[in-house]
Amino acid sequence: MRVLKKDYWKRFPQWADVSKWDWEDWRWQIRNRIKSLSQLEKILGTDLSTVKKVEKVFRTGTTPYYLSLVSDISDMNNPILKQIIPSCQEIDPQIQSKGSLDPFKEEVMSPVKGLTHRYPDRVLFRVTTFCSVYCRHCMRKRIFLEEERANRYEEYIRMIEYIRNNPTIKEVLISGGDPLTLPNKKLEFILEHLSRIEHVEIIRIGTRELVVNPYRFFDDGLLELLDRYDKLWIVTHFNHPDEVTDVVKKAVRNILSTGTPVLNQTVLLKGINDDPYIIEDLMRNLLQVKIKPYYLFYCDPTKGVMHFRTEIKKGVEILEHLRGRVSGMGIPVYAVDLPGGLGKVPLNPDYIAEETEEYIVFRNYQGKTVKIEKPNFDIINNYHNKGLEDLCL
Repeated sequence: MRVLKKDYWKRFPQWADVSKWDWEDWRWQIRNRIKSLSQLEKILGTDLSTVKKVEKVFRTGTTPYYLSLVSDISDMNNPILKQIIPSCQEIDPQIQSKGSLDPFKEEVMSPVKGLTHRYPDRVLFRVTTFCSVYCRHCMRKRIFLEEERANRYEEYIRMIEYIRNNPTIKEVLISGGDPLTLPNKKLEFILEHLSRIEHVEIIRIGTRELVVNPYRFFDDGLLELLDRYDKLWIVTHFNHPDEVTDVVKKAVRNILSTGTPVLNQTVLLKGINDDPYIIEDLMRNLLQVKIKPYYLFYCDPTKGVMHFRTEIKKGVEILEHLRGRVSGMGIPVYAVDLPGGLGKVPLNPDYIAEETEEYIVFRNYQGKTVKIEKPNFDIINNYHNKGLEDLCL
């Protein structure tokens, strides 16, 4: 976990006069977002003219807080800058040719505008196209092409009615854009109506605000909402250990005080975190601040994102590295989300080296093997088929 220095933002001339009161106001962070490469150029002191053509297709945006986490602003390979600054690879027709703007058919599997019903028991409830940071690897990069707006109340009502009329739906994932960029009044409307539906057992809020604007969770109004509705889970999205700070730790403590669990989804990104030691550090840092690692995702086949993809086996190699080095609590599920809306498939290392009818040879994380004899299932099954009175004869 990174411990940020006092008034750490003041090393940037643009924010040298910003008070602690303003800096720690989540609304100030959103109002003062960096929304263009021209603004970024001034802050970084770097010429970004070569990538400005990308901005004409996919918009740019980051919070002052998230940008302030960059330790060396002259290093364009910094893992945080690579998640903020566009790359010409995003619009290269050859690199992106196999990508799709909607690889999981979220719009096709949408019985009501804004709602995707892909799995029988859960739905995706998209509430806004706005994010405080536009991540270059976003799996919904198509929203970069739309105007920034929250859905209207009547749109929410139609989505809620669909859920109310489908009792097979047990879980609702609220997403966007980022739902926690909404004002508390709108969030309350959504949470209140969803919580009233008896067959909805779990409400997940998918957000990156904990990463890019953790001061959102210093807001008493939001914490009161989280405390009021007990079906809630927070699912966030840390990709690199540099993102886990002492500010995040305070924010997580506030969330946990409401009884709301916090899970994390990481995306495997080429040149950012496709290294077993980086992922190990990330998992350790997450556990340190009491965030449970949940998924490690193979990067989705989204147009504009294909250059971040690694070999699929890279994630399996990382899981093999984690096993035995990190507590089981810190090992995420490595998964590939299948195109066409066919769902997630988990991938795991194979720890069975050999199997016969008599025994199985297991391989541990160090490569050592051990032979375990199989039980005699014929004898065991025969006993199971006997009555209790006959077992002791």
